[in-house]
Amino acid sequence: MNSLRNGTGIALSRGMKNTHVFTFLFVLLLPAGLYADDQKPEVNINERYLVESVEFEGIDHSKISEDLWEEAQSFVGQNYNAQLANEFAEKLRERLKRRYAIDVRVNKGLKAEHVRVLFRIEKAPGVVTLKSTVKGLYHSKQGFSGLLEVAPFQDHFAVGIVSEADRLLERNAGYMIRFKQPTLGTDLLGFQIDFESYHQSFDDATIAELQERTDIPDFYRARQNFAPYLTFRPIQNLTLSAGLSFQRLQLQYPSLHTATAYAGTGDLRYSRDFPVQNGISQTITATYGLRTATNVLDSDYIYTRHFWKVDYKLSRNKNSFYAHFTGGIIGGTAPLFERFSLGNSTTLRGWNKFDVSPIGGSRVAHGSLEYRYRVLEVFYDVGAVWDPGKYNPVRHSFGFGLAFGKNSCVSLAFPVRLHDVSPIFMIGTRF
Repeated sequence: MNSLRNGTGIALSRGMKNTHVFTFLFVLLLPAGLYADDQKPEVNINERYLVESVEFEGIDHSKISEDLWEEAQSFVGQNYNAQLANEFAEKLRERLKRRYAIDVRVNKGLKAEHVRVLFRIEKAPGVVTLKSTVKGLYHSKQGFSGLLEVAPFQDHFAVGIVSEADRLLERNAGYMIRFKQPTLGTDLLGFQIDFESYHQSFDDATIAELQERTDIPDFYRARQNFAPYLTFRPIQNLTLSAGLSFQRLQLQYPSLHTATAYAGTGDLRYSRDFPVQNGISQTITATYGLRTATNVLDSDYIYTRHFWKVDYKLSRNKNSFYAHFTGGIIGGTAPLFERFSLGNSTTLRGWNKFDVSPIGGSRVAHGSLEYRYRVLEVFYDVGAVWDPGKYNPVRHSFGFGLAFGKNSCVSLAFPVRLHDVSPIFMIGTRF
């Protein structure tokens, strides 16, 4: 009995010791366990939602490289990932040379269970930016065009000098000034003022054609434009603008005098990036522009100009397909800078615009198809520009080259015709 009691006592003693050890370890490890539990990463509630769109605010989209733009759009259609969003913001900040602070914001989407990701970009405190833009384009038939623009104060104010002969029938040489306020008390409203002062020179073919067309206003030697307008963004992907354009033209014949083209302006732009599906991304941009000069504004030229433009892009991996369409109608008597022309670095590539129509036209229709593999590009253009009652045939062109980003190119284009099939070489940045 004594031995049994002794054995039981020893067992109880050992049990008590073990209990004391376990109690001691529990008390010792409890704070560490609670601390470890506190260190579990918080779950971002937004990560349960799909990304409806990715937007940028505070910087022009053209300043974002194409690879970063495509990376941002790859988030669309996927569950929001805060870590990936922050890593992308840091990568974008590095590309912008750390002159900007980038804030990632997540807003409720238009669709249920969706969010919109906004990268808000602002000048970093204490950083004074002096941004410059340089564009240069060589066209083997129309010569050189160049632009140098300097924009301090985070692009609110810009000045530039330009000599450009690509877009219009005339060569503009002069300067421009721009003041821009992207927000007026709200992100939905913005304001901008443009001032331009140019001296013009015209091709001999344009001057000769004008002598036979008395229904078209004569050429001018100088042009100034003062254009204030408001920008309104009522809903996602849609931008509206409305303003005025006060243009003054200096004519030499029959004597030196000034003519005015005072017009009301309006623009509508819709742009959408569709959710990525099966690795395929799609983007569509549609633009409508209206300019109407009336007696109400005391304009010497009375006319209305409508212009449409639609751009579509489909891409997967390193392959991209582009389709472009432009169209326009002018009613009334419009000066030469308003008339449509084809045959430059973006339309009917391979044709010289002075061979297509040296005085342009009041009607235009043009389409382009492009395919790119990395930087290699092939394209086909078709279009016509004409006046009512004046025949001008539909023309075609094709070519190939290298495309760097959205606007830079090196290309060789050929007109489709039976004789004098001489190619046109272009290199530089499109205007």
